[in-house]
Amino acid sequence: MRGRTLTAVGAATALAATAAVGISGAAAAKPKPAKTVKGDLITAKPHTLKPGSKVPGRGIRVFVSAGVGWELAAGKSAQYAAVTTDGGKTWRTASPALHINAAQAPLAVTQIGATSAKVAYAFGSGQVADVTTDGGKHWYGALFNGTVMAVVPGIGKQLVAFVNGFPSSGPTWQYVSKNGGRTWKLTPGS
Repeated sequence: MRGRTLTAVGAATALAATAAVGISGAAAAKPKPAKTVKGDLITAKPHTLKPGSKVPGRGIRVFVSAGVGWELAAGKSAQYAAVTTDGGKTWRTASPALHINAAQAPLAVTQIGATSAKVAYAFGSGQVADVTTDGGKHWYGALFNGTVMAVVPGIGKQLVAFVNGFPSSGPTWQYVSKNGGRTWKLTPGS
């Protein structure tokens, strides 16, 4: 009985706090998209693979030419972007750890895409879009207020991210980056 009393008191406190700041239950559930989302430089984490480490080449792949391809690779309990220049015979990591398992749920990535040997992006099942425009030397990760459903090439050098607002049945917003994932702008009408 004590546990139920504490739960009821906690729920009443949360409801009172919500009412105190003037947010109704309906308004609290309706997500607001950020107008601009900035990407941060992704740096190497301790106990992860170093860029250039050989990986087996068993992940999700996309080829941009007969010889050059990108892959989402796993190793040391993390996900990395890997690249091949020999048609898939050998794969080497081309990023620091993009997501560390069981430690960074919002940063989860399950998909990889690329438009060239220089431009690649990772996204999926998390709130982040990771982008490189220099073949993997530098990666920028932008954390959105929702799940990144897709990243696709836009007009010219633009990238477009489709973000599903929270809760999962919320609206889908469209963001555009013109600078390789360093800055994402909400498009009008999203």
